[in-house]
Amino acid sequence: MSSPATGELAASRGAISFVVIAYNEQANICACLDSLIAQRGLGLHEIIVVDDGSTDATAAIVADYALEHPTVRLIHQPNSGRGAARAVGVDAASGELLAMVDADICLPEHWLTTCIAALNDHAVVGGTAIPDGDVAYLHRRFSLEALPAPSTTTITGNNGLYRREVFQSVRFDPGLRNGEDVDLNHQLVEAGWRAACLPGLHVDHREHKSFLTSVFWLFESGRGATGQLLRYRQIRPPDLAYAGFVAVLASMLSVRSRHRHAAQLLPMLYVTAVAGRHLGSKFAFRWQRSYLVRFACATAANSILISSYFAGRTVEMLVRSASTDMPAGALRGPASE
Repeated sequence: MSSPATGELAASRGAISFVVIAYNEQANICACLDSLIAQRGLGLHEIIVVDDGSTDATAAIVADYALEHPTVRLIHQPNSGRGAARAVGVDAASGELLAMVDADICLPEHWLTTCIAALNDHAVVGGTAIPDGDVAYLHRRFSLEALPAPSTTTITGNNGLYRREVFQSVRFDPGLRNGEDVDLNHQLVEAGWRAACLPGLHVDHREHKSFLTSVFWLFESGRGATGQLLRYRQIRPPDLAYAGFVAVLASMLSVRSRHRHAAQLLPMLYVTAVAGRHLGSKFAFRWQRSYLVRFACATAANSILISSYFAGRTVEMLVRSASTDMPAGALRGPASE
């Protein structure tokens, strides 16, 4: 099958552009691309893979894959983050419909036909990734049974089908290294576009982050979440969990010195409780002894991840406060969002 010309693709009603963003995804990229090509009802299409400065073999694997599948196109860019990668992909796409897919996602065969049917009533639709991204490491490491937990964002970046005209009024922010999907959802609401996460539409999330990478990723996610809160003033469940953490810290500091040692346990107990509640919303709970042991170990590991997330939120809040208190001209260059 020859690669369709840009004009032909744009002129053909129903033609679709898949935009896949990838960073060090050599373990997952082939499975992701296979799932796209296996979509039912797939007609005229193109698959654009934006390699965000990978340091592994991701780009070479995609280049080899494209030799057998000419509708696959590889775009390189220096590592610039998720927002920039998605923006580059959208600008390069020519289809009437645009599908955003992360490289660690495998779509079920009916994903495209299900989403297209739902576009009669919406401008953007998508499914739910299992397991959720913030517990992907815990799922893999402790073999817990993942649940289709709803995201705090209507359409997450890992899978979504968009009408082309949506991007005439909204745009992925290339300055956001993460949280670009949350930002775009706010733009969709402000522009009056209807979006929906389709019940029962589940996609397979095959993330391979290490524990240490997950810790750093949660820290950066925390910073991004604080930035989104300050920017949009919309409170989400993670914001409430962090507010509780701040309240516990404040309570600890107000305790008299003779009870200070006991009070120091409060933040740890709070984080552990949040970690357990978080796992309970993402994984099934089983009373089998071996499963309970794995769940307890996962809760301990998740306590570290949650602590990193809270630390990121705190750091970003302090950075924002410091930059606000600085005199004019103290900061060089434009302030980052």
